Amino acid sequence: KCRMDRRYLSPLELLNNATHHAYCADYLLRHVALGEVQRGDTIDVLSPVVSLMYQAFQLLFKAYCLHDHRAIKEHKNLSELVEMNRHLGLSSQEISLLKTLARQYAFHKGIDYELWENQQQLHVFCEKIVSLYERIQQMMPLELQDDYQS
Repeated sequence: KCRMDRRYLSPLELLNNATHHAYCADYLLRHVALGEVQRGDTIDVLSPVVSLMYQAFQLLFKAYCLHDHRAIKEHKNLSELVEMNRHLGLSSQEISLLKTLARQYAFHKGIDYELWENQQQLHVFCEKIVSLYERIQQMMPLELQDDYQS
């Protein structure tokens, strides 16, 4: 018999995972900017960045919820997780960026909202999303910060 034990990740493990996703997205974004990663003029080259950042935000917001002892029983999309973290006091512009990220991520369902005229516009958006992640990560509760752990 194959027994599948399931263990839920701690807020720290979720944050660590989120940070790795964001780091990979940032790394890829920089190499696209340098022209080292390219497949023509298509927007598709930035799809992995969008996927990684969507996952990074999901993991980050789940970690914040778990830290506040608010268990998440069922799957939540990014918009629901943003709503559950209203106490972070995100500006309407930041919430709008996250909503745009969710719409751009809809490609994984086979949907394209055609938000961008060219790769450069999407690239600028991706840079804003990575910066937003870094800002929200700075709002991290003290107990979840590396310095506090050591």
